[in-house]
Amino acid sequence: MSRPDQDSVLSDGVETPRRVPAFPRSRDSAIDRRLLLTATAAHFLNDFHVAFLAPLLPLVVVKFNLSLALAGLLATVLTTSAALSQPVFGIVADRLRRRIFVMLGPALTVLAMGLMGLAPTYALLLALLLVAGTGTASFHPQGASTAGEASGDRRGTGLSLFVAGGELGYSLGPLIVALVVAVRGLEATWLVALPGLGACVLLWRSIPIRRDPPRRPEGNTLTSDLAATFGPLAVLWLVVVLRTIVISGYQTFLPLLLHQRGGSIVAGGAAVFLFGGIGAIGGVVGGMLSDRVGRRRMVALSLVLGTPLLLGFIHTQGAWAYALLAGGGVALYLSAAVTIVMAQELLPHRASVASSIVMGLAWGTAGLSLTGIGALADAIGLERALRLLLLLAVPALAAAQFLPAHGRTEPAQSTRPTQSTQATQSPD
Repeated sequence: MSRPDQDSVLSDGVETPRRVPAFPRSRDSAIDRRLLLTATAAHFLNDFHVAFLAPLLPLVVVKFNLSLALAGLLATVLTTSAALSQPVFGIVADRLRRRIFVMLGPALTVLAMGLMGLAPTYALLLALLLVAGTGTASFHPQGASTAGEASGDRRGTGLSLFVAGGELGYSLGPLIVALVVAVRGLEATWLVALPGLGACVLLWRSIPIRRDPPRRPEGNTLTSDLAATFGPLAVLWLVVVLRTIVISGYQTFLPLLLHQRGGSIVAGGAAVFLFGGIGAIGGVVGGMLSDRVGRRRMVALSLVLGTPLLLGFIHTQGAWAYALLAGGGVALYLSAAVTIVMAQELLPHRASVASSIVMGLAWGTAGLSLTGIGALADAIGLERALRLLLLLAVPALAAAQFLPAHGRTEPAQSTRPTQSTQATQSPD
């Protein structure tokens, strides 16, 4: 007989769920392709531009004569402002019947990042990054919620496409802006942002603004829903934080590492593309497979495969290093969409809040580490600092064993199970 988990109680010897809300069946089990593709395009647009900072860091360091710690502070401001305020926007988005943040967020991000190359002072650059981060924070909770709504019963597949759109943008942005800046100089970032502003106008006209409000059981409050799922959500948050420290550290400092190894600014942008852009393939594969083999297994597999591949990249140079970097990105991103799906399944009636916890609070907490990573790199060298980051996979893998084995909890129809009321559960 299996041991009941913290969200279950025994009634007459039968294990039945307690308080955790049932995952709602979609009113339309089919994927709304138009809405899903629109949300994915918005994700691509936002993350394409918010990724400008990493490949331009070597030029910014020279322009303002910065230490690696101050360079890391730039990334910290951008990452934390883009993440820590997401729960606030998530709460607001779950109360609205409009998708306004899906349109407004990318517009702010594109505008602010387009102006970063023109910033005359370090302080003004910090302010622009703060604005860009706020735009990103307003978009992500409602963007992920919209993608989940559009995915019907196949949230793993649908959200994997949404996440892949963001990762593809986040990896292509550095490559494109590096190519333009290499020819026209740091001040040319506004040229790259011009098409993005035009895309924002098209996006504003194409996305359906109004949406149905989420249906919640009567008497449920945000506090009660969070209390009912606090344990598994806390574990999920911890796993995402540890994984994201590794991802953010590599995405931020890869261009600097390549620069130290004699590579150009374009080589740094290409490295970020290989890590995140090719890694987006892993996000799609992981999300689709999680619908079949289970969410928890994909999280563990991601950590087990990604760590040795990135370690190999650190100790290798040349073509093999790039191959290992791409492989490590694919492996780590296997669980990118999966953790968002798990959060939405734990809080099905508050999808924006759920998404903000693993896309916002977790990423923001991880972003706070970037200044420390830069300071560590100043002290022991960048290669050694990136190698030490990989040790975080050990506690992340240990915590992953405490994640819910099943993504959803079905309501008990009676105190004794019958053949007609037993829920079909996903594997793992």
